[in-house]
Amino acid sequence: MPRNGRKRKKTRTHVVETDERITSALHSNDELKIPRSLVIRRGKTEGELVELVSDLRKLMRPYTAVNFKEDAKNRKVTLSHYANSLSGAMGVTHIMALSQNSDKITLRVGRTPSGPTLSFRVKRFTLGRQIRSVQRRPYDSTKAFESPPIVVTNNFGDVSAAPHVKLMRITFQNMFPAINVSTVKLADCRRVVLFNFIRRDVDAKKKGGKQSTTDNAADGGEDNDYEDEEVEIRHYAIRAKPVGVDRKVRRLVESKIPNLSKLNDIADYITNSNGAAAGELSDSEAEDETSHVVLPAKYRGKGNNPSQTSALKLVELGPRLRLKLYKVERALAAGDVMYHAYVHKTPTEVAALKSRKDGEVSLKKRRREEQEANVARKQAVKDDKKEAREKRRKEREEKAMAELRGEAGVGNGGKKGVGDESDSEDDEDGGDSGEYSSGEEESGSEEEGEESSDEE
Repeated sequence: MPRNGRKRKKTRTHVVETDERITSALHSNDELKIPRSLVIRRGKTEGELVELVSDLRKLMRPYTAVNFKEDAKNRKVTLSHYANSLSGAMGVTHIMALSQNSDKITLRVGRTPSGPTLSFRVKRFTLGRQIRSVQRRPYDSTKAFESPPIVVTNNFGDVSAAPHVKLMRITFQNMFPAINVSTVKLADCRRVVLFNFIRRDVDAKKKGGKQSTTDNAADGGEDNDYEDEEVEIRHYAIRAKPVGVDRKVRRLVESKIPNLSKLNDIADYITNSNGAAAGELSDSEAEDETSHVVLPAKYRGKGNNPSQTSALKLVELGPRLRLKLYKVERALAAGDVMYHAYVHKTPTEVAALKSRKDGEVSLKKRRREEQEANVARKQAVKDDKKEAREKRRKEREEKAMAELRGEAGVGNGGKKGVGDESDSEDDEDGGDSGEYSSGEEESGSEEEGEESSDEE
């Protein structure tokens, strides 16, 4: 049966690939601008330091290697090795290496692949699990780590600050992605990382005696080796709660159902502040009006709607570190020492040290070139000897083959031709046949003689 109508024409199969290519290119360019970090440990360390590495990886999420397995006991694997192996393939821009000895814990923060490197001494630290153990309502949310934190640098000064202080501030800021205020989503602002620069008057603290002890107790413990400059790192999560409503109503809005077993009506719970359910509320959590903000968009948590006034609260996640910068190197764990907190040199000493280092580098380079030249010369001699051996072996083989061909020619010259051999064979056959015939005649005559003798 013939088909009715014309053939169907496809109208939705042609996809414009140009827009996708442009979008992917822009996306890749944005991805290349994002800093990526690597937190490792080197050498033999205690179990607490292993947990600290895990906490630092959580702090640096999501642009960090969370499940990276390093070879901590292999001292030959340096920071340069990690930088050369991972900076190009994985786009790692910063390396944080923790190491430990009998006296101190060191944290080195290096910019790959060419530096600089900041070396910190970890004065004290607190793990995340230790902080959560003393909190009444610990914060636990995996989605908060899906977006980068907000970086806050406090008390680092302005352009008139010391060079090493400005370098610290720039390094801490560049370890995390930059936030574009015009395009950032409010729901992605879930965490805060605080870098607080602490300055102290060391001389006054040493002379103060009891006052210094009081200051140490206020700081959270004793610190016998007084430091004039330290950096404190804190990690917080952001919580938002709606304000402007009664606390009990807010509990219901947040789906936190109170215990109403001893009440007759829900109104008794809301109106009676001395009721049985009032014990669940804490009057010590006073709302601070300075933390009230008007949300421009929807935020995590029930009741945090757009244009709604909510109170922001910071909940510490950990870890908590107190660091002292003691050295800045120009390259990645190598190069000139740009700053040292304990060793101070005059310009003359610096110039002499630099000239000595340059001499050592040039000497090392010259020795390396001489070594490479000696290796090349020895290899050339070895190749010449090998080539001479091969040449002698070929000559021996050719001479042996020539001798074999010569012996074969001499043997063929001493023998008869093919026709002579056939004739000689025929002659020998003929001789044999003649002898055989005469033998037959003799035997025949003997038989005749015997027959005649019988007749007689």
